[in-house]
Amino acid sequence: MKKQLEDLLKGLDLTKLKAELYRKSFYEFSLEAFKTLHNGQELTPNWHIKLLCDRLQVEAERIVNGGERTKHLLINVPPRTLKSELVNVFFSVYCWILKDSIQFISSSYSASLSIVLSTQSRRLIESDWFRLHFPDVHLSKDENTKSRFTTPNGGLRYSTSTGGTITGMGGDIIVIDDPQNPQLARSEVERENANRFFNETLRSRLNNPDKGVFIVIMQRLHENDLTGMLLSKEPNNWEHICLPAELSDNVLPIELNKFYVDGLLFPQRLSKSVLDGFKTGLGSYGYSGQYSQLPSPSEGGIFKGQWFNIIKQLPAGLLMDSLKWDYYLDTAYTNKQENDATAMLACAFHNNELYIRDVRAVRMEFPELIKEIQLFTSINGYTNRSRIYVEPKASGKSIVQMLKRSTGLNIMEDKPPTQDKISRASSVSAFVESGRVNLLDGRYIDGFLNELKAFPNGSHDDQVDILIMAIDKNTNRRKKIRAIG
Repeated sequence: MKKQLEDLLKGLDLTKLKAELYRKSFYEFSLEAFKTLHNGQELTPNWHIKLLCDRLQVEAERIVNGGERTKHLLINVPPRTLKSELVNVFFSVYCWILKDSIQFISSSYSASLSIVLSTQSRRLIESDWFRLHFPDVHLSKDENTKSRFTTPNGGLRYSTSTGGTITGMGGDIIVIDDPQNPQLARSEVERENANRFFNETLRSRLNNPDKGVFIVIMQRLHENDLTGMLLSKEPNNWEHICLPAELSDNVLPIELNKFYVDGLLFPQRLSKSVLDGFKTGLGSYGYSGQYSQLPSPSEGGIFKGQWFNIIKQLPAGLLMDSLKWDYYLDTAYTNKQENDATAMLACAFHNNELYIRDVRAVRMEFPELIKEIQLFTSINGYTNRSRIYVEPKASGKSIVQMLKRSTGLNIMEDKPPTQDKISRASSVSAFVESGRVNLLDGRYIDGFLNELKAFPNGSHDDQVDILIMAIDKNTNRRKKIRAIG
């Protein structure tokens, strides 16, 4: 019996059997690829790795078989969960063992990072393990650089970075791995550069627009980051997989909730104590984007929702007509939804507390906006004692001039700010945190609080501006006047 078993094993080619296993399972391929690139170190297994491997394998096999694409892939996962190696290193090599004419373009926020990931792919192809199992897949001798290498059958692996050029090239699979540097999460310039690069450069680079696929894998940084833009403008074109480090309502698809262990995505690597350390080190916004996959903390950051008092009516003995209602405007005149709104706030200051009666954000052309301002003030308690303060910018100047000429409203430009918006928000946050802002119950509250909680990573901040104006006018400036006196 022993001799028969030995003869049977001799008749089997274990290398070919393993190679076939790797072809049929990207997950098994990734386990061995990891060991190869990490000096024999075993990959720490977790369910999300198998999930992403299986989903990517489906996409690779579809492209090999010439199938039509249903949706592009959009994946949000935390750092240190194997995202870049899996999607940007192993996957391109795996595609070539299925068909070595597949063309692969990869982009990250940093040129140096893109080169590192590309070099790892090349190291894997040139490793003894890979050559042993896939001797038919090899690189062209005349085109083999760190950023671009090919196969004799027309396969391509090209690396670029946000803002880079890919003139004359196309891909069957285009991976965008963290298009924006997380350290520059609040930079509007960096964010717009990343979105523009996708829209104006990468979007047209699929060899076959009906069959090729974009794979975006990234951390969330802002409501208008690449994920936010894609989900806002074309949600039906993207399959969204969202895996925060801790169980939350943000998990997508929702049926993946059941795989979290003690509320954690990857407890072996991202334990509760490790995550608590990240919360301390990164702060609420950094942790929210990188690990919770939310552009802003759900409870708010600079302004937290629970700091505001929502009241049905004024305190006993305080009458609406007895208060002096003032108005704060951050103006813009346009009816386009993607542009900034004109934000208007009606409030009164009494006993060192702010009472907000109404907040409105509208997008209107100039003539309609003039009428809307008059209507807003008239229905929210305007009297001869009231003041209307307008943020000093070009549109505000025109509105102030028009209303001064055509109405008797007490309207004036506010003083120009001397600090950036985040600094100004921080300077008034203690007033809000101490429970001194009261919101009179109304339809405006949800939209108002949502914008405040999302600041500074939200799509708009017009209502933030007018709250800062109102608090600053009634607290910080009064303190300066008393100090001078």
